[in-house]
Amino acid sequence: MNENNAPLLENQYVKELFSILHDNGKDSSGLAALIGYVNGMESLVKRAEESISNMKSQLAEIKEVQNHPVKTALQNTIKTLELKVSEVRARLDELKSNIMNGCKNAVASFKEKGAAALDRLASFFRIKNGLQDWRKNIDGAIKHDDKAIARIEAFAVEYHSAGRAIKNMARVVIGKQPINAKKEAGKLAKTIAAPYKAQKATLTQLGKTIDKAIESLDGLENRAAARREHRQAERAAAKKPSLLGQLQENIALVEQMKRDIPMQERAKSKGAEI
Repeated sequence: MNENNAPLLENQYVKELFSILHDNGKDSSGLAALIGYVNGMESLVKRAEESISNMKSQLAEIKEVQNHPVKTALQNTIKTLELKVSEVRARLDELKSNIMNGCKNAVASFKEKGAAALDRLASFFRIKNGLQDWRKNIDGAIKHDDKAIARIEAFAVEYHSAGRAIKNMARVVIGKQPINAKKEAGKLAKTIAAPYKAQKATLTQLGKTIDKAIESLDGLENRAAARREHRQAERAAAKKPSLLGQLQENIALVEQMKRDIPMQERAKSKGAEI
């Protein structure tokens, strides 16, 4: 079985790194949060795949589209969604693979250099740029869905407006008042827009999860920077003389000055006698 299909927490290097962090008293919450967000992404992908399967079933059951050209358009739209979900799945597999490799490298570095290697944990996970690029792609796809939904809804309004015009003409002819109420988009328009709305909902939630994953990486990096600053401050403090040490040095200097003064006075007295 492809190791990317298994949950991250079942990977041997992920489990080993968590164990090392625990045994060495290191904070593992950032890594746990990152893996949690990846698990959330996997759940979203699974729901998107199930949603596409449901769309196919619903399309086969809607009588209005069986002999209508729109059926082909819907089938093509659903195929496009399937490709998009496949792309998301591939990106997710790549992300999981990078995290597993990051854990593997962190474990190897710990075994070679000791616990100090764990203080730069974020450096082992080179996934931030990939996540940011993925986020941009998602924003573009959401904008595409918004435009498609807007076009479908605009068409539905025009379609129903034309239908009302014909009906109102007939009502006027028979002496009835025209109908001015705006009619809601029909079942067919909702059916056509449904795939785009489903994709937008999935991508929107996926984007939020990616944002949180990036935040967790930032947290790892910030904690590593804080630890470096703390160590630098400790080293600087170790090099700086203590207050007690300075006081002792000053006392010794004063004592030395006291001893030197009588010697200088005796030297002056001898000079005067000569």
